[in-house]
Amino acid sequence: MASWSGTVLVIFGLLLNIVLLSQARATPATPKSSSSICPTAVFTFADSLSDGGNRDIEAGGGKTLSGRYPYGITYGKPTGRYCDGLVIPDLLLQKLRLDNLGTPSLKYNGTEFESLNFGYAGATVIKVENQPYSSPHVLSAQVDDFVRHQEFVEGRYGRQASKPWYENALYSVEIGGDDINFGLPLGGGYVINVTIPAVIQGLADGIQKLYAHGARHVVLYNMPRADCSPNYLQSFQQYPAGTFHYDKDGCIVEIAQIISYLNTNIQRLSEELTQKYQGLTVYYFDWFAANTYVLENMKEFGFTNSLQSCCGGGGKFNCDGEGLCGCAPLNQTNAVYTVCKDPSKYFTFDGIHYTEHFYEIMSEYIMAGEYITPKVKLEMGCKVVTVPESPL
Repeated sequence: MASWSGTVLVIFGLLLNIVLLSQARATPATPKSSSSICPTAVFTFADSLSDGGNRDIEAGGGKTLSGRYPYGITYGKPTGRYCDGLVIPDLLLQKLRLDNLGTPSLKYNGTEFESLNFGYAGATVIKVENQPYSSPHVLSAQVDDFVRHQEFVEGRYGRQASKPWYENALYSVEIGGDDINFGLPLGGGYVINVTIPAVIQGLADGIQKLYAHGARHVVLYNMPRADCSPNYLQSFQQYPAGTFHYDKDGCIVEIAQIISYLNTNIQRLSEELTQKYQGLTVYYFDWFAANTYVLENMKEFGFTNSLQSCCGGGGKFNCDGEGLCGCAPLNQTNAVYTVCKDPSKYFTFDGIHYTEHFYEIMSEYIMAGEYITPKVKLEMGCKVVTVPESPL
């Protein structure tokens, strides 16, 4: 994560105060009556919080940090996920009885209709230049990958036959956080005036294209509590006292403000798209609020540590340095680190990405329609069963 100068930090705080005082938070739309949907599949468009292994596969398999121990320690082996175990898309697939494990799109080139994860670690909504952590697989590229897969399925089963499969699938859009992370070194004013409008437009374009290709049920995630991440907390230790502030949970106020501003715009977008496109519902998942509730009641959920990394290289937040597990630079596999005995007691596994236990709680909220507007429950048992293609 790139550093800010103290001057930029002060300017950032002033800009945020001006912007947030001048713009009221979006008033939530009146939720529609509670309903349920039974997804035929789950298609995921995401960054590292939901990457099912694409970035590691792209690198050759086992060559990124997520493809090596201690990632996957809870699952029993590394899977290319930036987690000790499974991530939300995997857990949803299991709960919906669609699959045992999410399939990364790079691992599948068949013609069957099935759930696929098109996400990549470091993916953004808008293209980012000169950032080694970023991925070229931006949201529009992920949507293009989905369209190509859809064409293969339609080529085999026909457009009319497969149309209801896609219309009844769930489209999970969890992306945009890295746009903020990569934009912050340029200052708060840049993020407010350039990054966030571009992200909102990119999300709108991506969902519109998914709609044109059959999507009718989209879950749009907002950005969770990155202001509480050990990586940010450790990085901000370099700044003098008074240039930033902590809230009652020990998280960084200035980061929370900019995330809240992004989330207000994402919420507004979900409402606008639902109104604009006939038959489309964009379900807004308030991940920030769900994260906050668990944070402030963490003992009820079995957590004992919310601000330290399970896997880290020491320091107040067990996250010295700038990177992932062991807080080492990207892909530095010889970093010195320690791993906690029980990742389920921690919010974050590596200082940035969450533990499977945290994701499990979030997936339960999504299944039950909690923190989702309009409220909708997910029902299991609607997997499309097709006849596999016979080998020649």
